[in-house]
Amino acid sequence: MAVLTRQPERTRPPRTRVHRSRPRTLAIGMVAPAVVVLVAILGYPLGRLIVLALQEYGSRAVFTGDAPFVGLANITGVLGDGAFWAVLARTVLFAAVVVVALMLGGLGLSHLLSRVSGWARLATTVCLVLVWAMPMVAAALMWQWLFQPQYGVVNWMVSQLHVFGDQTASDWLAHPTSGMVLIMLLVVWKGLPFVAMTLYAAQSQIPAELYEAAGLDGATGLAAFRTITAPLLRPVLTVVALLEIIWSVNSFTPIWVLTQGGPNGQTTTLGVYSFLTAFARTDYGVGAAIALLTVLLLAAVAAAYVRRLTRQGELA
Repeated sequence: MAVLTRQPERTRPPRTRVHRSRPRTLAIGMVAPAVVVLVAILGYPLGRLIVLALQEYGSRAVFTGDAPFVGLANITGVLGDGAFWAVLARTVLFAAVVVVALMLGGLGLSHLLSRVSGWARLATTVCLVLVWAMPMVAAALMWQWLFQPQYGVVNWMVSQLHVFGDQTASDWLAHPTSGMVLIMLLVVWKGLPFVAMTLYAAQSQIPAELYEAAGLDGATGLAAFRTITAPLLRPVLTVVALLEIIWSVNSFTPIWVLTQGGPNGQTTTLGVYSFLTAFARTDYGVGAAIALLTVLLLAAVAAAYVRRLTRQGELA
């Protein structure tokens, strides 16, 4: 008689639950130290700026330490000043011209770098890096020397053309229009390497097969740029344009070295206007209010750009 033996039950390995939140928690944990450092470094100056903008802080407060809170009086006073709106309009025009010139020039140089030979690309890259590495103060002083009356190289070259007459004694920086143009040219010249190298790095990642397929379909260079290059570069272009807007609005060194906001304040932008109000007029509360309004304006522009990228699905 056969004896039936009971087979041992197979033990199944315990199920492990996959926590979907683990990758998100890991990402937050990796980003948290950088966020803490940024808050520590930037949080206090921004908080101090807000407090200062709400105080009546003048030359008397520097010696006595008595700076009473006046609420939004400084901000409303700035918003009610016609000079502020004139400076704001000039700043917007300045930033618009500079950013458009940088984007067009950067795209042109990026396209050039992707088409030239290796040695030409290397030489161009070295020149761009040297321009970018030059300190802004040194670049502004060099610019000032180039356009200096009597001994400036540009004045001598223009006079040698015998087209505009003798321009040896022309003081380009003493006139509002020519002074602002020279400042714009300096800012564009100094910022062009960053834009060109960033766009070239992004453009070099576009697969060559896309251009080959477009060529087989009969697309010309302009059509390929419109249908392939521009759409794929749009996220990088948006981020670079946002950075250049912020840097252009906050430009201080080139304006201060070349014209100090003159003549008669016609080259003054928000950064210079805030500095002059705070330190030349010793009205630190109003100067802080101008700086705070500048921060809020740039934050609004940045938020609009990021929201647009998020809606288009180009920013995760």
